[in-house]
Amino acid sequence: MDVQILDFQFVPAEITVSAGTTVRWSNLGASAHTATSVSPAGTFDSGTLLTGQSFEFQFTTPGVYTYRCSIHPSMTGKVTVVRRLYLPLILR
Repeated sequence: MDVQILDFQFVPAEITVSAGTTVRWSNLGASAHTATSVSPAGTFDSGTLLTGQSFEFQFTTPGVYTYRCSIHPSMTGKVTVVRRLYLPLILR
């Protein structure tokens, strides 16, 4: 799942993914930004991403994760992680 950092916003700002999904934040704007977890605090931190750089984090535990750009705190986002659905394989 990809999130773009563009024009001082995360696009999309809110996503829902299954546990085990890796999310990639890519800075496509001209300014430096971060993707830093707010709640639960300390879960992930991209560090400073310059134009063209990206950061990936794998979400393994269901829950709601809010984050922001620590350089521009008005930039916020949310990742909702749901349990991975396993469908039974039926052989005939």
